[in-house]
Amino acid sequence: MARLTKNFESQGLSTQRISRLLRPLRTKCIALAAMHPPVCYKNPASYGSKARSVEFNPLDNLPPPDSVRSYHVDHGSVATLRAAIYAVRDSFCDIVVKTKAPEAEGSVHAHRVPRLADLCSIIVGEHMQADEDFGAEVEEDSDQLGEVEYLYEIIPVQYRRSALLAHALDIILRCPHHCTLLSILLDVSLQHDLYHESFVLIHWLLHASVSPASGVGSGLRLCHSAHSNYLVDLAQKWKGAGRPTGAFVRILTETLVKAARPELWRCKALGKFVRELHNHDFHSFFGMVGELVSSIDDIQPDKPHRNESRGLHKCGPFRTEEISFADQLNRWLNYSSPFGLSHPQDSTPIVEFLERCRQSRVHQNADSLGATVVCWATHYLSEGALSADIHTAISRFGVNETSMGRLQDSRVILQTYASCLRAEHLLLLEASLWACILRFVEASLGHWGTEKEVGLYREQLIELVEDAEQRCFGLSELRPRSLDPCSKATEFEWRWEEIPGCWVQCHLPVAKKVKRHHQLEDDCRHNLCPHNDSSSFELSFKSLVSSALSNRTKLHGHLKRVPQPDPGRRARPPLLPPKPTWTTETPSDDALDLFAYAKSSPSSV
Repeated sequence: MARLTKNFESQGLSTQRISRLLRPLRTKCIALAAMHPPVCYKNPASYGSKARSVEFNPLDNLPPPDSVRSYHVDHGSVATLRAAIYAVRDSFCDIVVKTKAPEAEGSVHAHRVPRLADLCSIIVGEHMQADEDFGAEVEEDSDQLGEVEYLYEIIPVQYRRSALLAHALDIILRCPHHCTLLSILLDVSLQHDLYHESFVLIHWLLHASVSPASGVGSGLRLCHSAHSNYLVDLAQKWKGAGRPTGAFVRILTETLVKAARPELWRCKALGKFVRELHNHDFHSFFGMVGELVSSIDDIQPDKPHRNESRGLHKCGPFRTEEISFADQLNRWLNYSSPFGLSHPQDSTPIVEFLERCRQSRVHQNADSLGATVVCWATHYLSEGALSADIHTAISRFGVNETSMGRLQDSRVILQTYASCLRAEHLLLLEASLWACILRFVEASLGHWGTEKEVGLYREQLIELVEDAEQRCFGLSELRPRSLDPCSKATEFEWRWEEIPGCWVQCHLPVAKKVKRHHQLEDDCRHNLCPHNDSSSFELSFKSLVSSALSNRTKLHGHLKRVPQPDPGRRARPPLLPPKPTWTTETPSDDALDLFAYAKSSPSSV
């Protein structure tokens, strides 16, 4: 087998063979560079004669020429562009298959660290092609081809395949970067286990996804509503081929940071990907959160300064983007609770994230984000997971333990903590701190001998809790104000209720929406006579009848119909003499005269 491999490498990867493999690839790339992807095409409908305009989504792959879907989009320049893209893919795949050693077929190799010689051959292959103009077909320069052949001659035979694949991919990437081409080339690289080429292609594909869509509009491709699952599907494809998820997250975050577009961090595709990442790879999730913190810190031209009251910030020109990033970061952090992650292996990325927040002080620029970061920091401070420098920074607060015998000393230390929260304008956390201390003291009243001292301390804590709540809810000028001077008013207000003895939220009155009658006006037809619905008259008549029946005792007597004698039948003599019959007629009390007397009925006339 070793002799077969050596014979393959010496005969199959000669310089003449390499030139014959690269020649059709150059030709196909020149044909692709001459194509300009159209924006909108006129496509006849498949089952009709009416022409319609077909628009493709920015990141959708064009179907291959031999597929069933190709018959529905095979029109005009789309068919030519699609054929040129898949021709380049086939040429690259042909190079990959024909240069693969026989022993590598059907075997799966574990990824290893590439050797220095492999890295050198890859670098040589990436810089072997000189700058060419693919816009026009030009004659190949014999001197240039001679230099390329000379470089392949000096490369050892066992490393020529790495240089050839890097060279072929570099020729393709010099063409216009079409998303379909990058996607199908990535599939080829993952299928044939091309480790370096897959990393290069995923980088270019993510870069193309965050770029503006030419001709479709000024929006970014990834922000399109049809691509909400794009990053999730791409990450699953990457992980299914055995590639590390952390590498994908690192490339994605680097691409997002370099793009420097705020709408990318708020798009639906990234939101779904982050939720999936939080459920499956917690370390990578906090790595991406840390990159978002760095992005917030990078867009600030000047660090925000606080005035003497520490209530206002200095607003820079990127204030809107900064607040938007802070809201997105707070939304990501709320995916998980800090109290459900107490394992040591989960604390490392969280501590690194908190260290980034401490250095950039980004949590001081938004009230909601500041409260969330403080909650995470407080939890992991008690877990003892912080590093030595953070312990040194907080050592000035003192670490002496206090007991219930020295309540006034503990009160001084607790007031130091509360004053720090008040100085950072975290009034809600200050009120929560005093409330928790009061609850602990009330639960300990019956377990200590100095009940009188504990009761006095409890009364002092009640005053401190009321003062903290008054600062947080009572006075509007002391509440945490929004950093944006153009922000809207708060949605909730607080008021003191005497009966429960606490502060409650009172919702602002919501304006009722006026339901408008939907009317369709027709300029050609005007109905001058309004249409009268007969059902309304029927309902009115029924209501009048029911009202008349409910306001009377008996409207008419029951009238018996006298049978008429048959003239052809002999009448029998009566047994008794006939008695006179009297017809009872009760006058109607119907005010509307809806019912007539029996003598006025048509049957009796």
